[in-house]
Amino acid sequence: MTIRSTTMLPTTRVLVLERQGAQLFMTMNDPATRNALSAAMLADLEAVLAATRDDRTLRALILQGRDGMFCAGGNLKGALGEAAPAADAGDPVHEENQRGGRLFHDLNRHPMAVIALVDGPAMGGGLGLACCADIVVTTPRARFALSETSLGLTPAQIAPFVINRIGLAAARRLALTGARFDGAVAAAIGLSDHHCESPERAADTVQRLLADVGRCGPHANAITKALLLEVAAIDRDDLIRRAADAFTACLRSDEGREGIAAFIEKRRPLWADVV
Repeated sequence: MTIRSTTMLPTTRVLVLERQGAQLFMTMNDPATRNALSAAMLADLEAVLAATRDDRTLRALILQGRDGMFCAGGNLKGALGEAAPAADAGDPVHEENQRGGRLFHDLNRHPMAVIALVDGPAMGGGLGLACCADIVVTTPRARFALSETSLGLTPAQIAPFVINRIGLAAARRLALTGARFDGAVAAAIGLSDHHCESPERAADTVQRLLADVGRCGPHANAITKALLLEVAAIDRDDLIRRAADAFTACLRSDEGREGIAAFIEKRRPLWADVV
């Protein structure tokens, strides 16, 4: 089965894009800022998320850094360079922080599977990016910290995603101490799903995960992810109705009919051959 994408990937400055079949590898590559969430990095990530949101020929996004660096967090040098606003003007720091918050929200709710491969430091907002992924893979070089408080700042925009990922107790402990920890500790607290003994093993793990994702219907995954993210925020009666809506929509779709037919006929569904 051949499915051709009509999505045009955007031109990027500090994000290297490589499509491999049904997967898109996004490699942060801005060594001058240690892959900080600069205006350029935000623009690149925003553009890619928007361009791929409705593309069901893609199954997964893989977010990683180059040369042993994931993401150093917010662009603090840029923030310090912003002059204080006039009384009748909006604060550019405030605007840029909101922009970062929207990026975390969009990454967290992106319809396809998002895998973060953390091989190197992921500080502050970099940790936030990992918490917005569906699956996190770490190597021995992974280092994390909610470092904002040690700088007199607050991890405001990433707080909801950190809490959802590791729980309130761990988030409080890490945020109020600024403690640094490695990939093994990240796995122990639930931040990392797969802690690997080497970058090579991590790359192999990512490939196995992509094979697993490839066995799932792309439309079903998009609907399922949206539903899972809504579960904690809605009451039980509403959940029952919305869950039934989601299940019925999947079953009545061409993808659902093909999946059931493949199960009955004891064969692989057509989409499982798309890699």
